[in-house]
Amino acid sequence: MRHGIKTFFFLFTLAMLSGCARIAPTLQRTPKLHTVAFYNTENLYDTRNDPKADDDGFTPDGLMQWDEDRYKTKIKNLATVIESIGGKDSPPVLLGLCEVENRQVLEDLVASSPLRKRRYDIIHYDSPDPEGLDVALLYNPRVFKPTAQTSLPIKFQEKGFASRDILQVKGMLQGQPVTVYVNHWPEDRGSASLGDSRRLAAAAALRGHIDTQLKADKNAHILVLGDFADEPKSTTMERVLRATGRPNPAYQNELFNTFYLWYIQGRGSFHTRNDNQMLDQILISKSFLSGSGLEFVRGSATIHDPEFSKFTFGKYKDTPRRSYSGSLYLGGYSDHFPVYIKLQQVK
Repeated sequence: MRHGIKTFFFLFTLAMLSGCARIAPTLQRTPKLHTVAFYNTENLYDTRNDPKADDDGFTPDGLMQWDEDRYKTKIKNLATVIESIGGKDSPPVLLGLCEVENRQVLEDLVASSPLRKRRYDIIHYDSPDPEGLDVALLYNPRVFKPTAQTSLPIKFQEKGFASRDILQVKGMLQGQPVTVYVNHWPEDRGSASLGDSRRLAAAAALRGHIDTQLKADKNAHILVLGDFADEPKSTTMERVLRATGRPNPAYQNELFNTFYLWYIQGRGSFHTRNDNQMLDQILISKSFLSGSGLEFVRGSATIHDPEFSKFTFGKYKDTPRRSYSGSLYLGGYSDHFPVYIKLQQVK
């Protein structure tokens, strides 16, 4: 009888160990998630007057009374939002930004609490925007390894007009070559037709670079982040840039707009005139939908709108709590919500 009990416990222990052996590989195969995000920071200026830019309003004596206290509040507020993107276990590996004045404001941002612990590196170029606002990329150097970077100018037909360049960064993300484009296209300023024309030029310029890449490598992994000043169903986005809501990998030359469904549902990253607008979007090449290598996690596209970053009552309830309304200081975060997606490595 004692021998029978010993045999029973031996077999039970063996079965348990075998079960653990089967579970362990399964746990090891759980893919690591990588968050990719974009955030329009709403006029992240320093307090100094740059004689080369139209930033006079954002100085201590300017219209906005933009002093050191307001600047520090802005940095802290933005850092708090960014730190909460993707959740504690999956902070952004790549974060595109727009409406940043220079490298110094970016250095102040990544050095602030609570972002300091993320140890982000910065890629930034000064662009010809007359207001002195640029795009940039923050990245986790322990996960993403840049191999090349450049600022791509946009040729506008309109004489004398200049705007933000497109930032292109190539690198390795979890062993996979990836190209990131960060955009902030021209808004409608005074004339909707002029705005459309300018955005068509930006879309054509970007599409040209993407076509060149896909011609060289049809499986190129391309991420396009930005505030496009246009919604997903616009002619600029669908016909010129060829970014659609169609995830079918067979349409290989198209980009997949991961925020198309949010737009269809009437949601948006920006709010104006009682209307939600889906201006901030993340587009991906169809290689991210192939089922192998680095893959888009379907359903992961998110408008990041934590309660603390929103108006919680009144006419503007649930819209972004901005820094300014006109020249009235509100002390908020930004007039845009950030957006993000998640990627994972699969076999």
